[in-house]
Amino acid sequence: MKYTSLLMSGCIAASFLFSSCDKEGPTVSTVNITVTNGLTGTASAGATVYLYDDPDKVNNGAAPAYTLTADASGKINASVDYIGGYYVTAVNGTQKSFYNGLLPVGIFKTQAEIDASPVQNPVATIGSVKFKDVNGDGKIDAADKTVAPVLYLEMGQTIPYSISVY
Repeated sequence: MKYTSLLMSGCIAASFLFSSCDKEGPTVSTVNITVTNGLTGTASAGATVYLYDDPDKVNNGAAPAYTLTADASGKINASVDYIGGYYVTAVNGTQKSFYNGLLPVGIFKTQAEIDASPVQNPVATIGSVKFKDVNGDGKIDAADKTVAPVLYLEMGQTIPYSISVY
């Protein structure tokens, strides 16, 4: 009887030890996001960063998987579920990192800069957002729409990521 209970206790302990070795690794990752003001290069304090688990959710008004807020230094440190990657957008007031499929790359500062850039619709003005000509055809239009930038994760790792708003 004593031998049986000792054997049983040993089996339970061994079962616990070996089954804990079979468990998967961490199912979360940590993101360290820095948001900057694209005009000044300074921290974008209070910016809101949205992480989407599906590219279609970005433009169709669906809720993001995560809504995060930058601190006074424009930084966010958060744990997120590991799914491989998230589509990222950021907003601070009227400044954005993504405009309905278009990627901002700056702000027009002079007429000469406007004249040397791809044609935009609506027409570019000094102080308006300059968009990336994704397809290289010399004009900014629906053909330049793309998915939001992706923050790729590694399971259990801390991933740095920077994004600018314009």
